[in-house]
Amino acid sequence: MRIANNDFKLGYDLFRSEVSIRHQQTPPIVLIHGFGLDRSVWHPFVSEHLSDFMVILPDMRGHGESDAPQGPYQMALMADDLTELLDTLDVDQAIVCGHSMGGYVCLAFASQYPDRLAGLGLITTNADADNEDKRAGRYALIEEIKTYGAVAVADNLAPRLSNDPAVVKQSHYLISRTEPAGLIGALEGMAQRPDRAALLPEINVPALVVAGEDDQITIFEDAKSMAKSLPQGQFLGLQGAGHMPMVETPAALGKGLHALIQRVMGSFS
Repeated sequence: MRIANNDFKLGYDLFRSEVSIRHQQTPPIVLIHGFGLDRSVWHPFVSEHLSDFMVILPDMRGHGESDAPQGPYQMALMADDLTELLDTLDVDQAIVCGHSMGGYVCLAFASQYPDRLAGLGLITTNADADNEDKRAGRYALIEEIKTYGAVAVADNLAPRLSNDPAVVKQSHYLISRTEPAGLIGALEGMAQRPDRAALLPEINVPALVVAGEDDQITIFEDAKSMAKSLPQGQFLGLQGAGHMPMVETPAALGKGLHALIQRVMGSFS
């Protein structure tokens, strides 16, 4: 499905089972994909582990079925896109969970729309702004995209997402079919994003920080620190997971998100 935001169209899926309709007191769960991926990366996970809940899967600006206008795509802008989607679906509050770049969007959403955040999930992501080296690397990758297209990102990023060859292959496919303009806009937005570490103590909702022990991109100990900084934060370290726990260790991630949902439901009672 797609919604129109002026001249911009956003792709999304809405999963709503009979069980979820009977449990309408539970806020919907939003799962935001990472850079270069799209909402399809969540489909098997949702079907297997979150089928009892209302789940919203957006394609972020420049990814999947969403339009790819000229960037940069600031994380705040993508948080606005998400809010417009929630408005369209008549959703007042949601449990917002983001993977990698999706975590940056979650933190922007928490900063801009705190009253609409029922719970927070930060999955293999971080709250810090890019250091100079990482920022320079993003801009160097932009130049490669201009020359070689999306495959430049797929070749660079996919091998670092997992030690599982099947996950690397799937990730490479998803990244390589993403619009180059979308990749460039997202890279610009990530390079320019503000540091959100000081925001964490202000996010007083049930929260879960997930890290993979084999992650080659985010730092395991930094994730632990993030969880400690959140007033209601809990940490979930996943053995055998790299940067893609929704496909590497889906059962463990599903158990963690179920516990987060139960804590959110408890806060409403």
